[in-house]
Amino acid sequence: MIFCNYIIPTGSMENTMMTGTFVIGNQVAYGAQTPHKIAIPFTQIGFTIPHVKLPAIKKPQTGDIVIFEYPQNRMFDYVKRCIGTPGSTIEVRDKKVYVNGVLFEDPPKANINYNDIRPKTYTNPYLWPPGHGNRDQYPPLYIPKKGDIINLDTADPEYAYNILSLEKQKVSYQFGNWYINGERHRTYKVKQDYYFMMGDNRDNSADSRFWGMVPYKYIKGKPTAVQFLLWDKTWKKVLVISGMAILLFYAFFWDYIKERKRKKENEVSSGKK
Repeated sequence: MIFCNYIIPTGSMENTMMTGTFVIGNQVAYGAQTPHKIAIPFTQIGFTIPHVKLPAIKKPQTGDIVIFEYPQNRMFDYVKRCIGTPGSTIEVRDKKVYVNGVLFEDPPKANINYNDIRPKTYTNPYLWPPGHGNRDQYPPLYIPKKGDIINLDTADPEYAYNILSLEKQKVSYQFGNWYINGERHRTYKVKQDYYFMMGDNRDNSADSRFWGMVPYKYIKGKPTAVQFLLWDKTWKKVLVISGMAILLFYAFFWDYIKERKRKKENEVSSGKK
């Protein structure tokens, strides 16, 4: 596929991209791919299928807005800003983001309240990895790249598990020891690049700070300039819902109705004979 579409469902990217914005994504930039799921348009009703990702023209860079599959449920597509690229270290201090120790300038339309900053003494239990500070004070975290060797004896267990599970390894962690496919391992060679995503509405965004890193194969595309606010007016909501109802009707009932009609016509024709 060359293009993908997406509707911004939440305010996590405000005020850069508002809730309800319809976005066309360019999949060629980060590597076109065959369809990875079969689903009803604009819903998460469906299932994933094997797919192939083609070589990319370029990889996501720090500051790019990216469309990607949500790592914890690939039926969902997310749109966030790429902050950490493979091999980089990210950190948040008093809501300011640093990449490799260099300040990352706030996006022009980002929604960030610097009058409400969580102290370093506060630890958010829902952050990833657990115990890793809070949304405003996020200690340095390394984003692995393909070929990196992870020392499983010293790595944070949740950090290591995030990588191992995304690489589809059968793993278990028992009494401080890692077992991969039934064998004990003390190191692990990373098989793909990873990225760290954050929303521009930094105080109200469920992003990599809460659910972990995004592997390269989950990257879908880059939003194009084709964007319009789809969900801000009542008439637009009615139009979208009506369109969805027509699509559902066509998908599930139209063939059935045509078949019933054909059978009746055949019965009538047979009766006349």
